[in-house]
Amino acid sequence: MSNKKLRINLCMSYKILSLDGGGSWALVQAKVLLDLYGDIRGHALLRKFDLAIGNSGGSLVLACLCNDMLLSEICNVFEDENSRKQVFSKLSFLDKIIFKQDRFGLFRGLLGIGPKYSTQNKLIGLTKVLSEKDHLFAQRQKYIVDTPLNELPALIGKESLQLLIIGFDYYRQRVSFFRSNMQSRTDLFSNKYYGMPLGHAIHASSNAPVNYFDAPATVSPFIFQKKPDFKDPVYRNTSWFWDGAVSGFNNPVLAGLVEAITNGASAQDCCILSIGTGMGNKVILTDVATSTDPLDKIKCEANKNNELVITGTSFIFKNDIRKMATSILDDPPDSATFIAYSVLDPTLSNSANFVRINPCYSPVFNKETNVYEVPAVYKTNGNGLDKIKKLIALDMDAVEAAEVNMIVELCDKFITTSEPCLPNQLIRGDISGKYLGCATYKEAKEKWLKCM
Repeated sequence: MSNKKLRINLCMSYKILSLDGGGSWALVQAKVLLDLYGDIRGHALLRKFDLAIGNSGGSLVLACLCNDMLLSEICNVFEDENSRKQVFSKLSFLDKIIFKQDRFGLFRGLLGIGPKYSTQNKLIGLTKVLSEKDHLFAQRQKYIVDTPLNELPALIGKESLQLLIIGFDYYRQRVSFFRSNMQSRTDLFSNKYYGMPLGHAIHASSNAPVNYFDAPATVSPFIFQKKPDFKDPVYRNTSWFWDGAVSGFNNPVLAGLVEAITNGASAQDCCILSIGTGMGNKVILTDVATSTDPLDKIKCEANKNNELVITGTSFIFKNDIRKMATSILDDPPDSATFIAYSVLDPTLSNSANFVRINPCYSPVFNKETNVYEVPAVYKTNGNGLDKIKKLIALDMDAVEAAEVNMIVELCDKFITTSEPCLPNQLIRGDISGKYLGCATYKEAKEKWLKCM
């Protein structure tokens, strides 16, 4: 893509689609896009944007869009148990305890700490799932999943489109951006021009370490020369990657905004749609447990036996390891979103064309009883408490049908115009005071429709 074509496109608003990581929870993103745009094909949706960026599970959604799948088909990739298990291919117990010839493998395996899935089988599974849904193979005789990113904008029908997927270089221990725009100004400092095949890019980006996959993802990018026009690769090499979340980009919206601005987009012209993969945790009251504030004491006393609240403090080595292994998935998302928003609107007036959509299922505070309760929309079920507890405990690698069904139900309780509903993640603040963002999906949808 030439910079001239990019500048022509900048005459109007510059639309950015950003998709968080989150494993099977990326189903939320597919459901949101389906509701916003209807059941259109991936290429038609991508042509509505100027830049699309994804990490991990979000990169798989982006790959499905590049594969020109219907949005309903993308939902099915996450809802179909066979497809999920091809991506999350479980290691046997024996595989776990002999992982990497680890002398402590048996001990680690018994503690439930360490990888659960095969990295090698993941690439096979991703390739198979996307190849089977490739609607253009008959006319191209080449799978989109095997196509270098730099060839995709022309194939999609919008040469000015920029695509980005994020990984973490295992040996160099730094972030890597896999781009379709080989002339990106953010990459002027490199003498090499990489054309990463789509399948390899999402394989690298969706490879969460330590407690998930058993090895860095092995990928083979094409290396191009700048002239003539990056048409013929010079050679290929091999690189190894962990999930882009390791580099702090589980929510890639800030990276997408920087990419847009450094390539000529004006911050004031940017319209951003940032979609998460759900957020919910037990309420943490450990920091106020020793407070001398009478109101804090009342709150702690009212919730001391609440299953949705943590009031005690304990530090257990096993739990610490697991916490660190999974903390990369948290980013935290609101940090990247807030910084990116601040670039668009330094006055924090909540007027920027920045729409964050992410369902929240954390407990809600009842001012009358001082007790944290399940969200109102889950109170209509007799087992609402049990469902929220399971959702909070549900990891990003939801594979079993019962687990994914909980995510589907969550989407139904969030992607709605009726009340009660699950709240939407705010960029900053809370609805009891001043805040940035949209409090409900309905508000977020209405705001984005004005940007479309």
